[in-house]
Amino acid sequence: MTPAPAPQDEQSAGPVLPGILVDPEWLEAHLDDRLVRIADLRDQEAYQGEHIPGAVQLDLEDIGEIRDGCENAVLRPLDFGRAMARIGVSSGDTVVAYDDHWGLPSARLIWALHYYGEGAVAVLNGGWDRWQEEGRPTAGVRGSDGAAPTNSVGPEPEGRNDFEARTNPEVAADFEWLAGRVAREAVILLDTRSHTEFDQGHLPGAKAWDWFNAVPVGSWECSRDPEALRSELAGLGVHPSDEVVVYCRSGMRAAHTYVVLRHAGFPRVRLYDGSWQEWSAKGAPSHHG
Repeated sequence: MTPAPAPQDEQSAGPVLPGILVDPEWLEAHLDDRLVRIADLRDQEAYQGEHIPGAVQLDLEDIGEIRDGCENAVLRPLDFGRAMARIGVSSGDTVVAYDDHWGLPSARLIWALHYYGEGAVAVLNGGWDRWQEEGRPTAGVRGSDGAAPTNSVGPEPEGRNDFEARTNPEVAADFEWLAGRVAREAVILLDTRSHTEFDQGHLPGAKAWDWFNAVPVGSWECSRDPEALRSELAGLGVHPSDEVVVYCRSGMRAAHTYVVLRHAGFPRVRLYDGSWQEWSAKGAPSHHG
């Protein structure tokens, strides 16, 4: 595997994203840009009914696998590259993902793309619900353009480069890396599961912060105001200067917090992909209550 790539402005041939969250206005302005790829993380039925023009449908199951007894482990490099090629994503593309669940599934894809070396990636803030609520163009059976839906996963487009998965270790924590730092109390751990799950068992020294804390009340958006989040997390002893590892049960909810923290100005965030299911299965030290 080749080294992780340079930052977005040096590695991506596509338009520069305003951040890891983008608003519908930005995406609509770039719908015709051939280097912007749009991934719809809703189910196939919802996609066939109506979707953002140019979007391709992707199931989260297509980028994860069961490995060593752990569910949803991100695919290995070659398999992940093939999965991206099937939906028309090449290295250097700008990728925007959306869903109808506050960005939760989209965040998982965005973290996986970060892990495999792509920097020009973002979640559509507000997702499908906000896009539709604002009356923006749609495609599909019920779409505003009246066009029939296209195949969600087709052959790799001719003339496009393959997706080359280039592992970026700076955004991930595996068991061995984490175990040593937990023993030395050398890392900030953020448990993004519910308080009930946390009380039933968690990594030593972890701080409980349910992923849904980030979602604004009564809004489709992915994240509350970054300043408010920084203030709340500071109360837990979590600061932008810290190296923070987020985890949940299987790395899904933690991916949302990964995106939220990046958006809020935390540059040193890692996701523990094995999360609690791996930690507990290995019989590693844990605390309760």
